[in-house]
Formats: sequence, C-alpha cells, structure tokens
Amino acid sequence: MTINPWITNNFLDSCAFDPKYAPEDKASGELLELCKKEEDLLLEVAHSTQKEIDHPNTPSWVKAEAQKLIYTIQVTLTPNELALLGKIQTILAGNGKVENIIQDARHVFEAQRYGSYFITTDARILERAKLLRETCGVLIMKPSGFLALLKRHRE
Repeated sequence: MTINPWITNNFLDSCAFDPKYAPEDKASGELLELCKKEEDLLLEVAHSTQKEIDHPNTPSWVKAEAQKLIYTIQVTLTPNELALLGKIQTILAGNGKVENIIQDARHVFEAQRYGSYFITTDARILERAKLLRETCGVLIMKPSGFLALLKRHRE
C-alpha cells in the first residue's frame, strides 16, 4: 500500500529537474507542468538540494523552476534524527566513503522527515531504495514512476 502522493509532501532531487535520458527527461517535464496546474500537488525541495541547485553550473531554467517550489530550511537535529541520518549515510555509502554521500543522505533524510516520496535519477540512491524504505519509510522513485503513481491515484 502506498500513500496517496496528492495528500503528502513529495521531494525532488536536483537531478530530477533535468534528467539526461529518456523516459525520465519527459516525465520530469510533465511533473513540473503538472505542479503548475495542480495546486494540490506538493513538489518540494530539501534545503540540501537547494544548495546544489544554487551551483553556478546549474541551468538557469532549473534554478527558476526550483525557486517556485517550497523548500525546507536547515534545523538542528535531535539525537534520534542524527542516528537515523547516520543509518541513511551508511546505507548510501556502502563500501565507499561516507563523505562522498553526505548531501545525498541529507536529501533522503529531509524527504522522510517531511514527506513520503523522494524523486531522483541518482543510480546509487535508486539501487538502495528498498533498504532505505525499510530503514526510514521514504519511497524513492524515478520521475516516470512517480508520474505513473500520480496518475493512478488521480483516477
């Protein structure tokens, strides 16, 4: 059973704005257009993702689209939240270095903290989606999968 994405917060990863391959590129564009038309579709950006979007190499149209969305602000985490963030970091790092995935872990943490879905095209995050869902409850999906879920729940 999935949570209806029309009644929860849904977080976009920076790579989900401008995927470089089909069908995710088209699905991402449809999601952004749907968000403009449907006031009850809550697409949001985590503060950690906003920092990536502010990078000088980010296309200006992505920056403009992201500015239209609600985003979280950084707040102090409780000990339990810090422990959960640590678990997310461990899952994402796998056999690699934790320092290489700190921002991605924060994106996933923010999505689970304030919402139910995290939309991304990041292969490392997608590969670990099942374990992350079991650990923190967030459902991680590609833009095309999320768009299909939206359509199913709208019907």
